[in-house]
Amino acid sequence: MSQSMVQRLVCSLALVGIGYFLGTSDILQPSHTAAQPPSTNEDEQNQAIPLANETVQQIQMASEALTQAMETLRLEGRYNPAAVPMNPFLILTGGGDAIEDLEQGNGVDPITFAQLYAGMAMREVGDEISRDEQNRLLYKGRLIRMYSIERMQKRYEMHQRILEKRILP
Repeated sequence: MSQSMVQRLVCSLALVGIGYFLGTSDILQPSHTAAQPPSTNEDEQNQAIPLANETVQQIQMASEALTQAMETLRLEGRYNPAAVPMNPFLILTGGGDAIEDLEQGNGVDPITFAQLYAGMAMREVGDEISRDEQNRLLYKGRLIRMYSIERMQKRYEMHQRILEKRILP
């Protein structure tokens, strides 16, 4: 082997070695740049809600108060929902038994009605729900209807009486 060939071989190995070293180390890596900084989950959550922070805070406080009232009504035996999510209508009107309403076939409150149509029924209720040829919901073969106008009016009257009731300290 000639001396020039050995020099080329050594230079080639040196270049490969230097390239390997630079490739495995982050010495020549470009720094991460972006037109905008990456968003955090908190940023995404805040941007996804087009409400003022004060409004969001008031809604959160109202939800907490409704949850407490719901638990109190449940302990008193006055809240028996047919769907998984909280039912503000039943809570604000003094409670109710949506499962009994379904069993009797006299109609359910509007929130329960919407929750059932949205597929949010509790498992034991959902197992009894089917649809007819017009795609209407049936509970144990009977059409699920909403409260009558008279019953809705009575529930709202109850809500008004609850709001007007004076509570002594």
